[in-house]
Amino acid sequence: MKTTPLYIVAASLMLVAGTCQAEGAISFSRDITIDRAPATVWKYVGDFNALDLWHPSVRNSTLKGRSTKPGAIRTLKLSDGGEIVEKLLAYNAAKNSYTYTTLKSPFPIKNYVSTISVSPTADGKALMTWSATFDAVGVDEDIATEWIGVAFDGGLGKVSANFEKAP
Repeated sequence: MKTTPLYIVAASLMLVAGTCQAEGAISFSRDITIDRAPATVWKYVGDFNALDLWHPSVRNSTLKGRSTKPGAIRTLKLSDGGEIVEKLLAYNAAKNSYTYTTLKSPFPIKNYVSTISVSPTADGKALMTWSATFDAVGVDEDIATEWIGVAFDGGLGKVSANFEKAP
């Protein structure tokens, strides 16, 4: 039997939910400080259709609509061959943030609503925050939260590594 690596499952779960756009009962958040200006980091992560550029488990992202207009739909192809469909709920360029929900996913989480934002720290660095609310379905809440944490850490880690290499 072939087993899907945990990091792929976790990355997929970060994007999971049902068609409902209500916030879930579980709240989760991770952040990372990056030694770059917030505008520079936002350029890298702020396009709703660019998750494939900075998340290691997303192979491809296609978009219907504009990546800054609520209602846009992105389809993510994962490195394990899975597919997730998400809808942009809000986009705020002035505040460097966007919020989305998942419309289609095979994973045991529903009511997934997530926000990615980049804000300045007191010393001019970028604080990237990735937060979500969701409900676990058929799995323990602690396990679902752990999966989301692994997924968020994978994306945030790649963003951080990108800027460590850049001048």
